[in-house]
Amino acid sequence: MTDFSELILRTFEHKPIERIVWQPRIMYWYQSNRVQSLTPEKYHSVEEFVPKEYMGKKIKEIYKDINGSIRYPQETFGFTLFHAIRKPNHQIKIKRKRMGHKTYFIKTTTPVGDISHVEKDTRIIEFPIKKVEDLKVMRYIEEQTDFIFSDIMYEKAKKEMEGFGIPISYYFRSPYMKCVLDYLGFERTILFLRKYKLEMEEFFHHMETIDLENYKRVITKCPLKIINFGENIDQHLSSPPYFEKYLLEYYETRVKLLHDASKFAFIHIDGSFKQLLPYLSTMSFDGYEALTPPPQGDVPLDDIARALGDTGKILVDGIPATLFLREFNESKLIDKTKKILDIFSPNLILGISDELCHGDGRRLKTVYKVVEKFEP
Repeated sequence: MTDFSELILRTFEHKPIERIVWQPRIMYWYQSNRVQSLTPEKYHSVEEFVPKEYMGKKIKEIYKDINGSIRYPQETFGFTLFHAIRKPNHQIKIKRKRMGHKTYFIKTTTPVGDISHVEKDTRIIEFPIKKVEDLKVMRYIEEQTDFIFSDIMYEKAKKEMEGFGIPISYYFRSPYMKCVLDYLGFERTILFLRKYKLEMEEFFHHMETIDLENYKRVITKCPLKIINFGENIDQHLSSPPYFEKYLLEYYETRVKLLHDASKFAFIHIDGSFKQLLPYLSTMSFDGYEALTPPPQGDVPLDDIARALGDTGKILVDGIPATLFLREFNESKLIDKTKKILDIFSPNLILGISDELCHGDGRRLKTVYKVVEKFEP
């Protein structure tokens, strides 16, 4: 099996490489099919998705079989490298009340007011900021939250990932995307930006001040060499006017800090992104994760390549997850993989955009065989 640690860094450094890194994120497929606990009696229920030889295997054994690299220790092994903790003497109280199966009502009490939200299976289905007065409550919570890097978890991650890659991590989102995905939801974020523009922009600015300090104090000083902006950008959530006003400068400022600290940075952009293509070549990111071509995404490979131009930016992933479904002939997966290799090599960390969930696990080896025959 290939030792991927040096190979990943050499790819980002634009140094010669002997092979392309094959780095599929398969934990969700592995967990949803309960691969490690499979027995012959249980196997028939997942036969469509799991190769029989993977039954009962640990996830690293599967990565070894497909000569694949692991990207995120947090996702794959549960080693969370960045942590948010409450500051000493905070006055925040949280009460959880079960509402149904994996559904909880969560009330947060602070000296400046109370907010509540609802989670189902760890996903927010009712957002905490419902009225403009709630912004000051969330501001207090942000002020009473410390951000730390765990050296202990990092050492565990390095040991667990030895030979399979280097630890890479994601952390807090930008203020705008926090509001869209965690605090208000998309519709209320846009409504508030129109109805309470001053209050929202003051809230953004306050959060930017806090996280800029976290960048300088924690992120730039941590031992990670590659950082992911886990933004989950989609043009329907951050259309060009909002992208330019609330995200571009934010990204540029922070990527510069990372570059000055000799780190590489890439951003997670999935879903629809055709309207954002013009920004890809000019932003300072070293790479882009999860850009998804048809039949799943909205931008053909050739258009992605033209947008990146000769900038040398790394495409991280590229293979649509839908091509792992049996509804698509396996030849389409092979052809798409070959085209990605031909177009983007050597500026490529090949993976699945953005992860494998219910696809046919046999096709992981199909891609591996294509990669094995390819010379960068």
